[in-house]
Amino acid sequence: MMPLRFFSPLAAAAAVAVSMAGAPPAQANTAASFQRDLVALLECRASPAAMQAVTTALRGARYGTPQERPAHLQGWGFSNDGDDTTTFIDMPDALTVHGITTRRVVADETGFSVPVDAGQRARIVSGNGLRLRSSNLREPFQVWSAPEPSGDASLPAALVVRSDGEGYRMGCDYPGATRESRVPARLRETATIEDFGAALECRADENSLQRVANTLERVVELSPLAWPANVRMLSKHTYRANGRALPVMVVTLDRPVALKGLPTRSLVLLASGGYLGADMGDASLKAVLDATGLGAADRQGKGYWTRRDATRKDASGYTIVRSLSVMPVDSGAVLAGCMMSDRRSAN
Repeated sequence: MMPLRFFSPLAAAAAVAVSMAGAPPAQANTAASFQRDLVALLECRASPAAMQAVTTALRGARYGTPQERPAHLQGWGFSNDGDDTTTFIDMPDALTVHGITTRRVVADETGFSVPVDAGQRARIVSGNGLRLRSSNLREPFQVWSAPEPSGDASLPAALVVRSDGEGYRMGCDYPGATRESRVPARLRETATIEDFGAALECRADENSLQRVANTLERVVELSPLAWPANVRMLSKHTYRANGRALPVMVVTLDRPVALKGLPTRSLVLLASGGYLGADMGDASLKAVLDATGLGAADRQGKGYWTRRDATRKDASGYTIVRSLSVMPVDSGAVLAGCMMSDRRSAN
């Protein structure tokens, strides 16, 4: 029985090729042409036909008998990690990809890549203008990718470098089935800067709130490879206010959003849910209170300011309670945003 998990990278690469063009007829590969196709695949410039040819040949070499392998794949070794999520392909002869000489290709659910060390990673990132995106919610995971699609038709895929335990891998993000499969269809519509601003100010409508929810779910639940373009980092943090800890998740954005005209790049999500706020950075407490219009009448005994707004929903007969709030924390920062209660039956 073939391990299905090994087929995921090879099948994904084949699916990308088929999605970009009809599957090409089978053809024999000489050693030179196969190596050219494999290098093109790893350098993000492979045609659909080349991708299909490499994928088919490697799958056949992995599961065929040694006698059935073509001469140019004799001596190639295939091994899996402990849970069959990654396959290591070891070659008797080295190849060079983006100036890096290697005898190993790695295949996993994201496609094909080659191992690189920290120095090689730094050179590739700098030389190609890649940006860092990272998450530390479950494990240290870093991705360096292009800020925006290049638009160069001669490069069908984008170069990606990502962390791999103590090392790194350099690969590609090809369009098509592999990329689309990372994001469930229900999460593909994401928030605009205006959506985030409206949500922070307690004035977002249902459609806007859904786009915000889609974005945050993608960031929290999926890898950085599947994040919306404006998201840079996801991390855990604990603020302290009035003697108690506030554990939160912080989403760092590339482009700022505005809360009542004040810019911020750090969205704050309470671990318990129901709150979308922002760390207002260098803005003073007075500046935030002035911008939000909260004053002495809105101050609560525990040292924060809030104003509630109850909105009746005619179709459902429910009431949504939203509270615009401002809270100074012990670090000197100010948190501001919107707390939304659970829906409850209106009287």
